[in-house]
Amino acid sequence: MLQITIICLCIVEYGEGGQVSQCGDVYSFGIIILELFTGMEPTHDMFGNGLTLQKHAEKSFPEMLLKIVDPVILSMEESYACNLQDAQNSLEDISKVMLSITKLALSCSKQTPTERISMRDAAAEMHRIRDLHVKIR
Repeated sequence: MLQITIICLCIVEYGEGGQVSQCGDVYSFGIIILELFTGMEPTHDMFGNGLTLQKHAEKSFPEMLLKIVDPVILSMEESYACNLQDAQNSLEDISKVMLSITKLALSCSKQTPTERISMRDAAAEMHRIRDLHVKIR
């Protein structure tokens, strides 16, 4: 399913007059991150009339972000947090990670290719997020 999504994103990107480039790759990367964290596909029925997955996430960022995060992810993380002594801090950490990753996804999936960050910068940001937030369980 993920491969089909990538192909569809590339077709849309390049079908709109874009050239095959790293800008298209970083766009696809951003959309895939949004898909993974929201559990929604860009072809979901709710998207139409100008509303896209990227715009949906952008409108929810940052105040209502956790409302669009895939409930499965949240329930898994909440379950893990409940097993810790400091569950409240763990839930705050989850929120910070979601904010950081969504911000990266939105930077990657800007509509205009020149507004997008580079793939190199996206990779560096992913490493930074991991180093700041992810603890070995």
